[in-house]
Amino acid sequence: MNDDLKLIAMKKLFLISLLLGIYSLTMAQRIVSFTFITSPQITWMNSGSNQVSNGVSHLGFDYGVEGDFYYGSDRYSITTGLTVSSIGGSLRYKVPVTFSDKALPAGTSVDYSLRYLEIPLVLKLRSKEFTRTRLFAQFGLNSWINIKAKASTSDNSFSNETIDGEVRHLNIGLNVGGGIEYDLGNKNYLTAGLIYTGSFFDATTNQTVTDNTTLNSLRLRLGFVF
Repeated sequence: MNDDLKLIAMKKLFLISLLLGIYSLTMAQRIVSFTFITSPQITWMNSGSNQVSNGVSHLGFDYGVEGDFYYGSDRYSITTGLTVSSIGGSLRYKVPVTFSDKALPAGTSVDYSLRYLEIPLVLKLRSKEFTRTRLFAQFGLNSWINIKAKASTSDNSFSNETIDGEVRHLNIGLNVGGGIEYDLGNKNYLTAGLIYTGSFFDATTNQTVTDNTTLNSLRLRLGFVF
């Protein structure tokens, strides 16, 4: 099964899981909370090809809102939401490539500046509260929808130009991390944590070389729960 078919299958599984999760939570007695989040992050791109080497990482930013659907207890929830994330990195192509209809010589580095809508679907587990504080851990999936893609090259073939045809528009990957929540009273919390995300599928679509490049981020997740 090629990457496109795998991605379609994973996307269907993700959407079905999301719908079933929301439906089951809607039919049960539950508590719902929402969190406004902002997350400075370090992002990078990893290539699985020996014809491509990894370059420098980027500083990015993620912001948006997440909803926690508690099921049976305030210690267990299904979390989903919608955030906007700036992700990037650079790749050095060791062989000549055709990139965005331009021929790049071997040794050219391409610096990617990408923006995605992210939709997480994770299981979040919380400890019992102690001194107004509780710990949490989360594990699940992340879905990326590309809304902006630009790049620059080290040989100045182009600078900050749109490269829609060089980037996969949909991707799915891992979302895992943990952190703390501090009780402010009246069911309001401040939250902070470290979250790692990494895509399962090739983020690029260059036809010259199959580089199997994944998107990765390590973010400091800060939020206010209300």
